[in-house]
Amino acid sequence: MLKYWNQHHSQRGGGGALAALVVLLLPALWPSLFTPLGHASPSIFSEWNAPKPRHLSLLKGALQRGISDEQKSELWSPLPHQGWKPCNADANSGALPEKSTGYIQVFLDGGLNQQRMGICDAVAVAKILNATLVIPHLEVNPVWQDSSSFEEIYDVDHFINVLKDEISIVRTLPDEYSWSTREYYAVAIRATRIKTAPVHASANWYPENVIPVLQSYGIAAIAPFSHRLAFDSLPADIQKLRCKVNFQALAFVPHINALGEALVNRLRFPAPTEEYLQEVVDKNVRGSGKFVTLHLRFDKDMAAHSACDFGGGKAERLALAKYRQVIWQGRVLNSQFTDEELRSQGRCPLTPEEIGLLLAYWLL
Repeated sequence: MLKYWNQHHSQRGGGGALAALVVLLLPALWPSLFTPLGHASPSIFSEWNAPKPRHLSLLKGALQRGISDEQKSELWSPLPHQGWKPCNADANSGALPEKSTGYIQVFLDGGLNQQRMGICDAVAVAKILNATLVIPHLEVNPVWQDSSSFEEIYDVDHFINVLKDEISIVRTLPDEYSWSTREYYAVAIRATRIKTAPVHASANWYPENVIPVLQSYGIAAIAPFSHRLAFDSLPADIQKLRCKVNFQALAFVPHINALGEALVNRLRFPAPTEEYLQEVVDKNVRGSGKFVTLHLRFDKDMAAHSACDFGGGKAERLALAKYRQVIWQGRVLNSQFTDEELRSQGRCPLTPEEIGLLLAYWLL
């Protein structure tokens, strides 16, 4: 959740306290930021949009609590070595076959992280099958409604070039297979669609179940494909190929890279400017050198998945029950545990208010 950046500079706590207060006051100052659940029917879900603070009694103590220099130093020090080693992603996993077994299409849902994992798995499956991979199709996320395509996020030329000695990749299907589209598979049962791939399938599952389809039709579309390849018990060359895809082949398009670098430089070397985003930062301007990146992960799909109570009353409970059906399609049921039991078991995502308390407690 929290990533700490250490730059051999002193830390000042005032900025941390201010950030904590801003997070705590977000629902009250900008209630529009917390209205996703209310879009469908604001009159029903408006109570959920601005839940009442639940931990006001803790706020004063968090703001008054002092933290010693030793604790600050420990907080910002690098994590001890965890034993992780970089994968050997440079090694090729074998020569390209003389002839491809056919074309593989995958349709990837979920958020950006899940889609990125799916791309790594798709390359691995194409390698296992000696098949040609079509640039994966990214589904529109039902929560964020993001319609970005693979080409709008990742550098396709770089992706193909890095993997050219591993698998064959094409941007689009040849004309003879132009009928194989997302819409084609959405309206009827199709012989070329593989929809029975189990979650965390073994490497052997794909040759046994997909090769016959490729031999018959020259193409196979695998959907759904999220988490459809095992994490463990795979050949070492396939695992290395996955690593190569993730850390070498998948590069963001230039304007996304530029934005990310500008944000990080602004955090590392803050300069006095009124501009919202400074694309070129003078690295001679020294700030604290430390910053916290925070992903609240307080999304409506995760809130619904948790089955926890977040203080929004009956309207919130109705809204989250609805999303459990709409987004999770009945795969997540109402919990048999009480909210107190869920929280004691660590199953509830922290709310913005709770995150603010943590920041106030530790960053003063």
